[in-house]
Amino acid sequence: MAEHKARHILHLSTEETKQFIDSFDTVLLDCDGVLWTVFEPIQGAGIALQLLQKHGKRVKFITNNSVRSFATYRQQLLTLGVDVEEADIIHPARSIVHYLQAQRFEGLIYCLGTENFKATLRHAGFELIDGPSQPLPESFHQIIATVHDEAPVRAVIVDIDFNANYPKLMRAEMYLKRSADCLLIAGASDKAIHVRDGCEIIGPGWFVEMLEQAVGRRAILLGKPGYHLRAGVVQEYGLQQPSRTLLIGDMLEQDMAFGSLCGFQKLLVLSGGTTKAKMVQATNTLQEPDYYIDSLGDFIPFFERINDL
Repeated sequence: MAEHKARHILHLSTEETKQFIDSFDTVLLDCDGVLWTVFEPIQGAGIALQLLQKHGKRVKFITNNSVRSFATYRQQLLTLGVDVEEADIIHPARSIVHYLQAQRFEGLIYCLGTENFKATLRHAGFELIDGPSQPLPESFHQIIATVHDEAPVRAVIVDIDFNANYPKLMRAEMYLKRSADCLLIAGASDKAIHVRDGCEIIGPGWFVEMLEQAVGRRAILLGKPGYHLRAGVVQEYGLQQPSRTLLIGDMLEQDMAFGSLCGFQKLLVLSGGTTKAKMVQATNTLQEPDYYIDSLGDFIPFFERINDL
């Protein structure tokens, strides 16, 4: 196996350290696994964010997690010493709203997602239906009678849904097969959600893939690493020179692949869903990081070194 090209930023030479810090103006950070776990902040993350800003780096955030509301994100970032506006955080629900608005979409949407996710779409003026959420009788006749309706659905949107069930998936498939013009839109594509060390749960990417195979077409992916997301991010943040953006994330398939798609520099943190062994064993060149760190806290000694140069 060829030696992995990614370099730990604390192992760079003096000249390489200078070149690295001068090579980017914008830092685009994932949140879960980078800034915090489900349960607590990652040690040193807040100081690292403040140091990046102190050294003139523009800091923005991009996450596949639309479960949290903006108010929750803002509060969590405030605890790390960073204040943000809504435009500073890109997440799938927000990206989907922008996409639908750009397409001048009108019509009914069937949505698998959390209440916060659905509230974002409704707040933007879109009409949604969902469910069924309650258990149904174990009878094909009664289940089909429930899911086979005549609602004029023009888009099916799939994201994290903690109450996803078989009838919901059957209903989504029915709408998509009824009309080839019915859009299939995906938010988070993660097939595994890292909760903490030793604990990962099934992600919505499997449900998206199931529907894609059932109806014979690909979803419009507006979470990382979606192609349609790329144009929105580059345009919104004015990233005319993508190579001067540093993407920091903890997932190979979502974060590093998205960075490659966008032409960003890529830095992998090992505090979330990817171990060093997984990084080294990765065979997809799109998922290879340019640099890596054990956690965002490594920026603290990194900037101490910068100050001594």
